[in-house]
Formats: sequence, structure tokens, C-alpha cells
Amino acid sequence: MACFSSRQAYKDAMQAWLYYMEGWHWRAERVGETVLRLLASLRRLYSLTFSVLAIGLRLQWLSHLAVKFVMVRQIYFTGVQSLPWVVLVALVAGVLAVFNIVVFAKSVQDMSLIGSLISNVLVKEIAPLFVAIFLLARSGVAVVTEIAHMHIRGEDMTLRSLGINIKEYLFWPRVMAFAVCGLILTFMFVAISIWVGGLAAAWAHEMRLADFLVEVRHGTSIGEVLMMIGKGMLYPLLCCVVLLDQGCRVGRDPNQIPVRATHGVLGSLMTVILLDVLLVLLASLL
Repeated sequence: MACFSSRQAYKDAMQAWLYYMEGWHWRAERVGETVLRLLASLRRLYSLTFSVLAIGLRLQWLSHLAVKFVMVRQIYFTGVQSLPWVVLVALVAGVLAVFNIVVFAKSVQDMSLIGSLISNVLVKEIAPLFVAIFLLARSGVAVVTEIAHMHIRGEDMTLRSLGINIKEYLFWPRVMAFAVCGLILTFMFVAISIWVGGLAAAWAHEMRLADFLVEVRHGTSIGEVLMMIGKGMLYPLLCCVVLLDQGCRVGRDPNQIPVRATHGVLGSLMTVILLDVLLVLLASLL
């Protein structure tokens, strides 16, 4: 009986150990699949981004009237129609940021902090990030849906049969519109936030607007402005590439459109946030 009990206890222990290891194997398999899918997505986005940019840098699209028409239409849809909302966001979020920075600088009795804080917080971080998120919310679903419907109806195959490069005709105008509109709207966001925030700070804290602008000028360097320009163009551009990639992955099933639109918006948002964190870490190391 004692020998049978020890044997049964050994079998139970081995089964528990195998069950435990099976759970770990399953978790490792899931992690591996996730990493492989992530690497495949990054490779696909890398290839799509550089192929579209290569087409744009060849400048052959300048001689194609249809491509320029699509680009103008996308700029109007992405930038011009978004202008009132960006102004509203700048008046609310940007002005609040500037006003609170002035309040903080006065509380520590160091007005020289105004320029550096506005440059580091508003110019380099808040403005590019807010504009990219707003363009994503404004036009993200529309881009995925439009490309997906073209793919489902076979319009992309029709363009290929006519000898038209779909990356030049469909992708490049949208990527260019996102990048250009993102840069312009970022500048407008910063300008409105600083001027209106300076007026509010001058009215509430008996501070001259000229002194406020001088502090902003002293605290802002050329490198920080170049960083704002780079982020203002790069973040919307990457958002558009992710949206186009998801629109092309719909296949022939219309029911996949809302799924891909959700993946495109969330994927673009996570891409921008992770890239911003990576840039901050690189800047701190350098």
C-alpha cells in the first residue's frame, strides 16, 4: 500500500508538472506569435512608407493632373475642413497649458522658466501630438473606409489594368496631405496657444505681453523648432501609412471594414505614442 501510494503521488506530481509546463509553453507560443506579427507589421509598414515616399520624391506626379487633383481634394478634406476644430482645441488645451505654465513660473518666482517650459511642453510635445491625434480622429476612419471600398469594388485592379500606379494615385496624395496639413496645423496650434495664452496671462497676472513673448523667444531654440517641424510632419504621415495599410487588408469582405478601421485608428495612435516615447528617451540619452 505504501509503495502504491508513493507511485500514485509521483504520477500526480508528474501530471501537475506537465500541466504547469504546458501552460508555460502555451504562453510562450502566444508571445512568440505576437512578436512575429508585430515584426511582420513593422516590416510591411516600413516597406509601404519608403515605397510611397520614393514615388513622391521622383516628382513624376507633378505632370499628372489627376494625382494633383486628388491631393488638393485630400488637403481640403484633411486640413481646411479641420481648421475650425484645431483652432478650438488650441484655444482650450493650448491656452490652458500656457496659462498654467505662467502660474507655475510665478509660484516659484522664476519667470525665465516660461520660455523653456513652453518650448519643451507645448512646442515639442503637446502641439504635434494633439494635431496628429486630431487628424487621426477627423480623417482616420474615412481613409480606411475609402481605400477598403475601392479594394472591394476592384477599383485598384482597374487602375492597375490601365497602367496607373495605385501608390502614386491613391496613396501618395493622402500621405502628402496628412504631412502638409499636420505641419501647418501644428504651427497654427502653437501660434494661437502662445498669443492667446499670453493675452490671458497678461490680463490675469498683470504681465506685459511683450515680456511674455520675449521669455518665449529666449527659451525656444532652433533645434526645438526643428523638432516640432519633424514631429508635425512625421506623426500624421505615419498615421496615414497605418490607415492605408489597414484599408488594403480588408480583402473582399465588407464586414471587415469597421474592424480594419478600428485597428487602423488604434494602431496609428499607438504608433505615434510609442514613437514619441522613443524620441523622448533618445533625446534624454543624447
